[in-house]
Amino acid sequence: MKVSVLSSSSQGNCIYLEHNNKKYLFDCGISYRKLIEKMTAIGSFLDKLDGIFITHEHFDHISGLSSVIKKFNTNIYMTKGTYNGLSEKDKEKISPIYINFVKKDKVFKVDDITIYPFGLSHDAIDPVGYMLTFGDKKLVYLTDTGSFEAVDLLKNADFYILESNHEPDMLMLSNRPWSLINRILSAKGHLSNYQSVELFSKLIGDNTKKLVLYHLSNECNTKELALLAFKNYFKARKINTDNLEIYVSDREMPIKLLEV
Repeated sequence: MKVSVLSSSSQGNCIYLEHNNKKYLFDCGISYRKLIEKMTAIGSFLDKLDGIFITHEHFDHISGLSSVIKKFNTNIYMTKGTYNGLSEKDKEKISPIYINFVKKDKVFKVDDITIYPFGLSHDAIDPVGYMLTFGDKKLVYLTDTGSFEAVDLLKNADFYILESNHEPDMLMLSNRPWSLINRILSAKGHLSNYQSVELFSKLIGDNTKKLVLYHLSNECNTKELALLAFKNYFKARKINTDNLEIYVSDREMPIKLLEV
């Protein structure tokens, strides 16, 4: 399995995954044109899609869905709550025959991948993250949650894509309205750099080889600060990360295809 974070920010989130000649997207917050541009940038050609998995209905995760499904007739996976949260305009553009409702904590299979949708704490109707297992490998995609308790099932994955949204001091000093600041800081908001690394420290195991820091705020975080928070935490607690590769996602530049 190979994975690339094509885009990640409050302006648009999208992850590409290929496995056994199958091609999938996780979230679709960029247009078809942008999707093709970013696929070209990582040296891949998107001639088909075998599935799109949506975490929740917020604009930065579904804004490109209607333009992408015009080009590809493919299965779309989301909770019923997420579907109900879509605008009527978006619903009209998605044929019901392609919608597959998933339920949190209920495992299902797509080809030879076992997928476990798990619940998140976010101000969406029924948001989920996804854990994928195939063979002896495990990948966890966890974003857009204000709090999260590490559960045994998600521990010791080979590959994590984990939200590290904001630096609290930058958020507090930003020009954002207090209502938005409070929303982000709430239990139904987003994980800060410090919350993210604390959660990761409870998930990391001997099998964990790759971590992508995801959904960084353009205004209230930087790549350097997110990475520093992780490195300082590991160092202070003497957590061995010699075998861990850490990548930081970007709004414009996709991350190269990474092996799981």
